[in-house]
Amino acid sequence: MGTYQSNIFLNEWHGGDMELLKKEFGLLTHELANVTILLATYMHDELGGEAFVLFRQDGGLYEVNASHDSMGRVTGQWEPEETFLKALRYRLEQGRLGRSVDGSNLFADELRFLLTELEMGVPL
Repeated sequence: MGTYQSNIFLNEWHGGDMELLKKEFGLLTHELANVTILLATYMHDELGGEAFVLFRQDGGLYEVNASHDSMGRVTGQWEPEETFLKALRYRLEQGRLGRSVDGSNLFADELRFLLTELEMGVPL
């Protein structure tokens, strides 16, 4: 079985780990084989909630985006999509990735720092 480690868990998931992700998304251990979490965050308010997870697996870079259901869960929404540094950078700088609808920072600063490290080839 592969190994995994956690790196940055923010906001509602601050201090979390892989066990938290398994619980929140309803995952089995083998579904996280060879996964290295780079950034995982979940924020909610009275209107809704959003989760974002960025991770490496078997040499690829992936992201998961989820929103909670009426019970405040993201179970069943673990649908990794391959992503690229340039695409993340573009969405961060030109879109609202990491920011709420009102423009407040949810995880943009941490993602910006992480992308810079990845672009420079810093091993994580």
